[in-house]
Amino acid sequence: MSDYCGACRYDVKLRTGRDACPFNALYWDFIGRHRARLADNERMAPVVRAYEEMDGEERGRIAETAAAFLAGL
Repeated sequence: MSDYCGACRYDVKLRTGRDACPFNALYWDFIGRHRARLADNERMAPVVRAYEEMDGEERGRIAETAAAFLAGL
């Protein structure tokens, strides 16, 4: 498997914050917005559960980060 993130300045382990990879927030925001539809899928159910186990503040930060990225901020 290739390492496309090797030279990237972002930290792939962070979901939010200045150094967080924007794709993490976009991914989790997508999961949050579509969790009702994804929860019945066998492969996605664990991911949806992980999202639902995050505290509300973290989910809010994820949504804000994703919205700011999509707005070009």
